Amino acid sequence: MFRLLARWRRLPFDYAALPEYMQRHGLLDPYRRCIAGLVAIMVASGGLLFFSPIGPTGPLESAVMIACMIGGAVVCALWLLRPWPTYRQSVLFVIGADALILGALISIADAPTALTLSTAFLVVGVYCGHFLPMRALLLHVGGTVGASTLLLIIAATSPGADLALLIVQLLVQSALFFFMPLMSQVPLFHLRDDAYRSAADPLTGVLNRRGLHQVVTAHSHMPLAEDDVVAALVIDLDGFKHVNDTLGHAGGDDVLRRVGNRLRAATDGWAVVARLGGEEFGVIAAVPASSFPDRFAAVHDAVHSVADTVPITASSGVAWQSAAEFRRDHRDVENLFRRADRVMYDVKRGGGDRMGVVHCPPGPNRAVVPPARAAHPRSYDDVA
Repeated sequence: MFRLLARWRRLPFDYAALPEYMQRHGLLDPYRRCIAGLVAIMVASGGLLFFSPIGPTGPLESAVMIACMIGGAVVCALWLLRPWPTYRQSVLFVIGADALILGALISIADAPTALTLSTAFLVVGVYCGHFLPMRALLLHVGGTVGASTLLLIIAATSPGADLALLIVQLLVQSALFFFMPLMSQVPLFHLRDDAYRSAADPLTGVLNRRGLHQVVTAHSHMPLAEDDVVAALVIDLDGFKHVNDTLGHAGGDDVLRRVGNRLRAATDGWAVVARLGGEEFGVIAAVPASSFPDRFAAVHDAVHSVADTVPITASSGVAWQSAAEFRRDHRDVENLFRRADRVMYDVKRGGGDRMGVVHCPPGPNRAVVPPARAAHPRSYDDVA
């Protein structure tokens, strides 16, 4: 068990991965409506308890139940009317749902029945198991077990309470609260881990071309501001055959790994880095228009290091579009990289060790091959 938990904890977590997969397969909106339906059923159940002898009896208990029903109705409306929640909103949903369920259960007059109905926490736990990381799930489980324990203490003070039966209920519910989400989360996380591996280049650890497309076309990974530009950088190492001839193929692989690490360090999370094939790398990001040339020039410069046994330089091309021009689909991504690739080859023909920049209008038929320029070490030029 502990080995499983340790392995589970080490698996990568990407909140957007499962919603994006569901969106691509047309499942996200139906799932969102199902969650709204579950919330609506729980709200309606709270209303029906007013017609039961075990339901709220006093004015305070009735007010608490009504407040919880109103809160549930608001949550239901948000699931119906709003897009899929962000990670922060999902965490707030779990906290709010747990609090509303606990408030409704405390307002029930018959405490043993309230303990039985605390299985409603399991619905929230299944959501945690599918969409939130292990830490959030464990916090939810701890909170719900604590809430059920509180309900057990209240029930134990009731006349004629069967303490042994109440403890059995608590133990069974605690096991369900933990193991039901766990049994859904572990295989899902392993599936996500496999998806990460299929999207990554095994030699350098950066994304491959497939992974790059998945990340860029997902709205949550590359948000666009109005004054942003989307720029794609293609980097091709100069004279890589000489590197292989000097260091051998194992040494050449080590150079590629080092370049991948340098590009990741230079982008520091603000850009997506991928190995496009051979000794060619790609970088794409949405950045403010005022800073993008300098940012990408710094990424180009990161390839070279004076500490290298065999000096490494690169020919680079950058193609960019404004945020208004970028449609976030495979065609625009390919168009940007195709234009950047043309600029890169023009730089390489001019001597290499330089970066060229060109504006790339949307549409595959509007590309213009830039004219050749003389090479200038570790600099960049605007290309008409």
